[in-house]
Amino acid sequence: MDIFSVKQGANKQLLNKKLLALAVACILLVNGFILGKVYINRSAVVAQLNLSERELQLPYHYGFAKEDSSARVSLRWMTPSSRAVTLELDRWHWQYDRNLQLSEEHFASFGFPACSNSTRLRQKRAAWVLLEFNGRSYEQHLAQIEQYQQLVEGLSTQSHPELVEKEIAEKRKGAAELLTEAQTSHSRLFIVDAAADYALLVQAKNAFPSSSQDQLLIVPAEVRAGYYRCDKPEQRQREIVIDGLAVDSLYIPKHLASKFAGNNTGRNTVKFTAQINYGRLHEPWISDLQ
Repeated sequence: MDIFSVKQGANKQLLNKKLLALAVACILLVNGFILGKVYINRSAVVAQLNLSERELQLPYHYGFAKEDSSARVSLRWMTPSSRAVTLELDRWHWQYDRNLQLSEEHFASFGFPACSNSTRLRQKRAAWVLLEFNGRSYEQHLAQIEQYQQLVEGLSTQSHPELVEKEIAEKRKGAAELLTEAQTSHSRLFIVDAAADYALLVQAKNAFPSSSQDQLLIVPAEVRAGYYRCDKPEQRQREIVIDGLAVDSLYIPKHLASKFAGNNTGRNTVKFTAQINYGRLHEPWISDLQ
């Protein structure tokens, strides 16, 4: 073997060592950044909520050995309904609607393009949203469903000849079941306001009655304008669609997840309460679970 080949092999080994050292340094740097962010976030608790299975969704088939995602729960939340209550039942709207009407100032803070016949809008925006837990929005939610039940209870074949007694009985049963679900299983966590400017949300939060201040918190999210085709009559001004919270799921620490051992019924029937802390960076974590 000549000297050139020896030097070439040595240089290659040196290069490999440098690349390995660089890769290790990158891993350490990324991990250090993540751990530092976690440390800063958890250095102070700025808000605390005690949520249950109504607001924290366990993965389907939770408890099975092959379900890797079972170590997380998803946040379940709603937006207040602004539609009139009628006999036309829309369960999806009451439970899964993500639209939210804003004030002119809060909507303008996002800087969405003006709505025109040529607008095709799907741009997303970083946002701050105001969360309310078990407050007046949930009370309004219950009141609307109670109003719907009263409308259904007042049905008769005389007032609605297009309906037969069997159909009326089915509607009454469905309305009673919906009210029970609202009282026992619907999420009590509502997004009630949003803005691109954090200060605007602080003002909105301070405007709530002082008795509910501890049930309100401001968290980051992602939103888009409520209108897409502005040449359609159904386009809605000053309305946004909330695509999701910045943190929509939470990791269950291993020592707490063990409390769910044996729940392999294939359905999310476990009743539990979890203490959720929000830190300096507005990111949540589970600190206790029963």
